[in-house]
Amino acid sequence: MPAPMIIQNVAVVDVTAGVLDPGLDVTVDGAGRISAIAPHQPGAAGDPSPERLDGTGRYLVPGLIDSHVHVAFNGFLDVRPDFTRTLKQYLLHGVTSVIDFFTVGGDFPGSSPETVREDVNSGRFLGPRIMTSYGCLNAPGGFCDCSVGDAASAVVTRDDVDREIERITAVRPDFVKIVYDDVFGTLPNLTKDLLAELIAEAHRRGFRAAVHVASGAHAADAVEVGADIIGHGVVDDLPDGLTAEIVKRGVIVIPTLASYESRSLERWRIPLPAASPPEVVGAYARARRSLYEKNGQLPLYREGFTRSLANLAAMVEGGALVVAGSDAGTWYTFPGDSLHRELALYARAGLTPARALRMATSDAATAWGFAHDRGTVAVGKRADLLLLNADPLADVTALREIEHVVFDGRVLDLDALATDIVEGHPAPQPDDDADVPCCPHHLRTPTSLARK
Repeated sequence: MPAPMIIQNVAVVDVTAGVLDPGLDVTVDGAGRISAIAPHQPGAAGDPSPERLDGTGRYLVPGLIDSHVHVAFNGFLDVRPDFTRTLKQYLLHGVTSVIDFFTVGGDFPGSSPETVREDVNSGRFLGPRIMTSYGCLNAPGGFCDCSVGDAASAVVTRDDVDREIERITAVRPDFVKIVYDDVFGTLPNLTKDLLAELIAEAHRRGFRAAVHVASGAHAADAVEVGADIIGHGVVDDLPDGLTAEIVKRGVIVIPTLASYESRSLERWRIPLPAASPPEVVGAYARARRSLYEKNGQLPLYREGFTRSLANLAAMVEGGALVVAGSDAGTWYTFPGDSLHRELALYARAGLTPARALRMATSDAATAWGFAHDRGTVAVGKRADLLLLNADPLADVTALREIEHVVFDGRVLDLDALATDIVEGHPAPQPDDDADVPCCPHHLRTPTSLARK
C-alpha cells in the first residue's frame, strides 16, 4: 500500500472547466485515492508523517490517457520490443492509462497476448492501466492479416462472425476492434453487410465496436451500421452530414494525427525520444530513410495528414466527442512521447490548450467509462497525477514539463524509469530477416489516394 501523501500549495488544473484552482493541498490516502482537497495550510495536521511534495509554483493535472495505442509494438513494427520497457515509456511521459487496439502479433515474455492486460493491471508488470480489444477482425488478406499475419481473425461468412466473436468473447476484451479499410482499393475488405453483422453481434455480447477506417466513405458506412468508436481520423474528404450523424449517435472519434504526421516526414525529421530502448535506438540509427521515403509515399501522407488535421477541427467544431489517441507503437510513433505530439497537433489545428488537455483526461475517461475512477483531480478519484513545472492551460506542451508522476498514489522514480528503459541488453531479435508488414498503415502506394 502507498504511504499517505500531501501535495502542498499547488495549482490544481480543473480539466473539465479549463481553469486553475491555485493554493491547494491535495491529500492522498494509503489506498492511493485523493481523500481531500483544501486551501493550503502551512504545517497542516493529519497523518503524523505523510510524504509531502512541494507544489509551490507548480500545476497538478490528472494522468494522461492515450485512447489508441498498441502495447505490442515500439515504433518499429519489424523490431521485436521488450514490452516491459515500452510500458515504462508511457509512465515516463505521464501517460497512466492506455486503450490498446490489439495485442495480437505481440511478444510478451512472462505474459501473453491474451493476459497482458491482467498482468499489468494487477501490478505484475509496471505499466499504465490498460483496456484492450485483444483481437482484430478483418477480411482475409486484409489490413490486420498484413500487419500481424495468422494472429488476426478473418471473416467471410455469417458463420465466421459467430465463431470469431465467440472466440474473442472468451478472452474478455473491453471492446471489439474491426477493420473496415481496403487501403484505398489495394487490399481486401469486409462488405458493409458483414461489418453490420459483426457490430450487431458484438453489441449482443455486450461489447462496444471500434472500427478502424481511413476514408470518409468508410467512416460514414461504419457510423451508419452502428459503430460506437471510429479508430482513426479521416485522411480524405469528410462527407457532408457525417459529423452531425456522429454527434447524433454519440460515436467516439480518435484522430491519431501523430501517426499520420510521423509518416509524412523524412527520417531525419522524425524525433526519437531521449529515453528509448536500445533496440529502438539501433533501428533508428540504421534507418537512413523512413519506410515511407523508400516507398515514395511522403507526398501521400502529407496530403492525408493535412486533410486529417482539417477534419479534426471540423468535427470538434461540429460537436463530436473527440478524444486523444496517437496510434503509439506503430511506425515512428513512439510510446508516451507520441501523445504529447498528438496534443501539440490539436493546438496546430486551432484547439485551445484547455480543450486538448480535456481530450486526454476527463473526456477520454468519460468516453471509456471510467470517469468515476480517474480523469480529473477530485476527491475519491485514483491518485494518477502529474505535477508540472508549467501551466498547460497556457500551452499544452507544458505537459512535457513533468516534475513528478504519481501513479496509484506512489511517486515514481523517473530517473530509475529512464535508466530501465535506456540501459540493458536489446531485446533478442529474430535470426532471419523478417518481412516488413505488407500494409504498414493506411496509404499503400503512390496512386492509392487518387481522387475517384
